[in-house]
Amino acid sequence: EEFKESEKRQWKLDAIGSGCTGMFWRTQPNMHATASATDWPRNGTTFYGWKSMKNPGFIRVDHPNKYWLPIEQHGKQVVHLNGA
Repeated sequence: EEFKESEKRQWKLDAIGSGCTGMFWRTQPNMHATASATDWPRNGTTFYGWKSMKNPGFIRVDHPNKYWLPIEQHGKQVVHLNGA
């Protein structure tokens, strides 16, 4: 899947609705592919990335390690388009 710079958007993490203080990065678009990284985003963090069309329900984060984040967890939306 190609991610174009012109299609990159700003997103905001808010996982409090699913009882979390943040969200672990994913190394691939899979809920079980968590990364062991200390820089995982906490609630309120804004970041840039692309909504994946090939992997619905995931954002490909603009991060040096090419991490992913799920849009929903436990049926609750945790990643929101910032300003929407």
